Amino acid sequence: MSLEGIRRLLMLTALLMCGAATTQASEREFDIRVNLTEPTLWTIDTVHLGNHQLSLSPDSTAAVLAVRPLWSAKDTQSGTKGISNVETSRLHLYQLMSSRDCTQVEVEFEINMPRQYVDEGKMQFVFSLQAGAQGDYLFNGRTFTMADFAGSAGRYKKIRIAAADFNEPPEKLRAIERINLLFHRKGSMESAPISIRNLGLRFNSAKIVPPAPEPMVVNPKSHYLFSYNNANAIGAITARISDEDLDIGRSLDGSKAALQLSPLWAPDRLPPGHSGKVTLVQPLGGIHNFEHFEVQYVLNIPKPYFSEGKLNLYLFVQAGSAGYGRWSGSERKLIAFADQAGQDVVLTLTDEDFKSHGKKRNQIEVVGLQLIPNGTQLVDPITLKSISVSLPTHSK
Repeated sequence: MSLEGIRRLLMLTALLMCGAATTQASEREFDIRVNLTEPTLWTIDTVHLGNHQLSLSPDSTAAVLAVRPLWSAKDTQSGTKGISNVETSRLHLYQLMSSRDCTQVEVEFEINMPRQYVDEGKMQFVFSLQAGAQGDYLFNGRTFTMADFAGSAGRYKKIRIAAADFNEPPEKLRAIERINLLFHRKGSMESAPISIRNLGLRFNSAKIVPPAPEPMVVNPKSHYLFSYNNANAIGAITARISDEDLDIGRSLDGSKAALQLSPLWAPDRLPPGHSGKVTLVQPLGGIHNFEHFEVQYVLNIPKPYFSEGKLNLYLFVQAGSAGYGRWSGSERKLIAFADQAGQDVVLTLTDEDFKSHGKKRNQIEVVGLQLIPNGTQLVDPITLKSISVSLPTHSK
């Protein structure tokens, strides 16, 4: 072989070795490569309108996870909540990982979205990362519509998501423990497997900037009393309305001394599949530190609810946008105060309720009450006389 031929051979060998090294480096660059072939690693989350209408078909030979929604047009006639609500239900599965700061994360995966979904144009796919208990379960996702797959329907499309591409602020990527795949139905009636492969995360740990110290919150007042005995007071307390929260009638009661709550959860008035949950919110007018607190609710719940035994209550406090909506609630079953059915009862929520659970409470902006009907058909009015809040003058 000539000298020139040897030189060309050496150059070709070097290029091949460089390509192999680059490929190996690319394989190593994921800090986590998600296992897609073991179905027991995935949890199906049925909170917030999630349900079990799916099947998982992992392929270990190709390292692919196929998620098949089990949807059909017959679902609109289903008597099962979470199935008949075809417009609002979702499929939500997640896999756990050890807690990591993902404020500099890069995510890569390939997804094959069948043409049926793309042509139908309804479903939305969300990839998200979520904190665990130490991160208050904060959730941050990236949403894809079917239009995003118009040029790749029926073929694998490579997706890259940087931390800045997620829907929410980067601070909601601290202490991540869950890798989520969500499929928002949005009225879709298709049922074809959606395949995902090569899912990996890079944390770029050297670029992570620690969170700034949180400012100390000084409570502007140590006591609030909200008495619902006039139109202005009733106008200040609101009912959230969403796919998960139902409105409720609000007016002065006959004695003009309390807020009368008139439920709208009768079966003929509920949207398909809606639970009828009511969330009432009383703003405090600013950010407060609820490290130590006491909130008292004065309610009167008619006897029929106690006899039926379905209605349930949650008392809660919640941050605003500055605290990323962190919610801490505690259940109150009617059986616990059945001896006061049809009478005024004082229900108390304190920091003692959250010794073993609950989220960060240093940026609370509202206190509230949830009514969980659990299928009750009773619509007897419930009265709320007052909510009082006691706080230390200064946060600790």
